[in-house]
Amino acid sequence: MDFEWNDTERMLAETAKRVVARDVEPVLAKHPPDRALPKSVMLDLYRAIADLGYTGARIPEAEGGSGLSYVMLGILNETLPPVLAFSLLGHESTTKRIQMGGTPEQKARFLPDLIAGKKLAGTAASEPNVGSDPRGIETTAVADGGHYVLNGTKLWISNGPILDVTMVVASLGRDASGRNLISRFLVDREESPFESREIPTIGLQQGPLGELHFRDCRVPKANMIGEAGDAHHSLTFTWLANRPNIGLFGVHLMQKALDTSIAHTKQRSQFGSPLARFQLVQEMLAEMSTSIDASRLLCYRALALLDRGVWCHRESSVAKLFATEAAVRVTNLAIQVHGAYGLTKEAPLESWARDARMLTIPDGTTQIHQLIIGRELVGLRAFS
Repeated sequence: MDFEWNDTERMLAETAKRVVARDVEPVLAKHPPDRALPKSVMLDLYRAIADLGYTGARIPEAEGGSGLSYVMLGILNETLPPVLAFSLLGHESTTKRIQMGGTPEQKARFLPDLIAGKKLAGTAASEPNVGSDPRGIETTAVADGGHYVLNGTKLWISNGPILDVTMVVASLGRDASGRNLISRFLVDREESPFESREIPTIGLQQGPLGELHFRDCRVPKANMIGEAGDAHHSLTFTWLANRPNIGLFGVHLMQKALDTSIAHTKQRSQFGSPLARFQLVQEMLAEMSTSIDASRLLCYRALALLDRGVWCHRESSVAKLFATEAAVRVTNLAIQVHGAYGLTKEAPLESWARDARMLTIPDGTTQIHQLIIGRELVGLRAFS
């Protein structure tokens, strides 16, 4: 077992840190922290990050992507500010889903601009009545001449208010066995207009999250990806990597919280001694550090398994569950370490705590991942 990054991975991490310091953090600092970034700003950030290979990370170089390993994608997600990484992950996983099942014509039409960061994408799967059960999709797609007509509402869509292309998961009806024929459709916003609205949230507030409305939205039949009813395989395959990557968003927040807390305890004194000397303060710092190490190792273990071709349902869910819940605990401990100052909006701690709280829900809630882990352990399904 090798727990060290190789030279290529170390170089990627160092380059990513420089790009974030030079091209990302100054841009985020210029804009209100509680409002979603405008599309023009997000596109500028995408183009800066595209040079790191993120926007086509899981697409082979032969098809125009960067062909990064899953571990390398994780390194980028641990390094980038989570508000940007969350948007990028929704975009990048959509490009992978297009590459997985798309025709040569679909790939040639959609992928170049998405990989270059010239256009924004996202996957529209979740709905008002459908979250963790994609087989229950209610959005419909009905054939009409040379088009499919889409009707339905999608919720919690990354990049929803500003995306140019979305992969809509919709039902073509049911087969002879009553199985919902969940299928995928590429919707170009200019070609097939639809409505959207921004959804304000408690954390990751500079990121665009939205609700999409499809009302008799006509999509060319040539834009359907794959076969009728095959959407679940594509979604599951990409979720396996998304989950530990979301865990690494939490590692990013935890590391900042710990670094800030250590500096504070050395500078702040009580009863004539620095806070860092007090046993209960050291106990909190030790818990924070241990949670970070465990989370980081669990996330990279899952990604390393994916690099080996293992469909690691349990390890992927363990990583996401542990790291995101740890991020909530650690950011709250950082507030406790800082005392009253930690409760103020002058400090970044409350913002990190709100961002961490956001991570326990998307790509499977904590409870869904507990059920997946339980299923993998005992071989019995608590849900179908």
